[in-house]
Amino acid sequence: MFWHHRRWYRSFWVRSVFIAPAVFVARPGRVTIIVGPTAFVRINPWYRSVIYEGDEGYVLMSAPVGYETDTLPEGAQALDVDGQEFFYAEWSFYQAKANGGYVVVDAPHGAEVSAIPEEAVLHDESEAPLYQFDNTYFAKQTNDAGQSVYRVEPQPPEEELAEIPSGSPSFVAAGETYFYVNYSFYVSFEEDGASGFVNGEPEIGATVDELPSQAEEIAPNLFQFDTVFFESVEDENGTVFFEVVDSPDGEEVIEVESD
Repeated sequence: MFWHHRRWYRSFWVRSVFIAPAVFVARPGRVTIIVGPTAFVRINPWYRSVIYEGDEGYVLMSAPVGYETDTLPEGAQALDVDGQEFFYAEWSFYQAKANGGYVVVDAPHGAEVSAIPEEAVLHDESEAPLYQFDNTYFAKQTNDAGQSVYRVEPQPPEEELAEIPSGSPSFVAAGETYFYVNYSFYVSFEEDGASGFVNGEPEIGATVDELPSQAEEIAPNLFQFDTVFFESVEDENGTVFFEVVDSPDGEEVIEVESD
């Protein structure tokens, strides 16, 4: 069974990022850094590798949550959100660490910033239009001083897919098929007479007989396909299969490449 039940997604939105053509770029020289469950490409600013409409490339991102740095990027904006101090720089939110330095955190709801990236996508299909960049949503407002600001808002309810586009990458884990559509994973559901596809990723420990062709080997016997990591395992009969595992722990820089 997939990682999260469909009802869970109605109350808590998972990662879903919309791509604007301007931010989808070809493979650059890169430094790949793993933070949490995802590999990011640090080229000042950040990118993440994706497959979009059959093409491989990189999409502009904010710095990944959990990334630590000794100093803030130049021009950081200090923010007070419900009595807590945050810093906004390079489209990312930072907080000071008790032992020195700074860590990237989730965008705090209610934070008001002076600017968002041009690549932010406008969703204006509702009465309250929102701009989305990476995992963060903003509403354009006017503050008490008459200035235009962008206020961080909760993410809206997730979108379900009625069908999976032809040719979408997929793999089977623990008997469940996971489809990869515009760099989000989907799994089928049937509930209360309705059916379709909803975001979902395999549980840690789920076994996979065959990796998707898009999976990359990032370390000996360790493979990654977007946010899912696989480790090759050999059973007592010498048969090789793959197991879904957590992201590598404590390993930050995986590789350095230049074209």
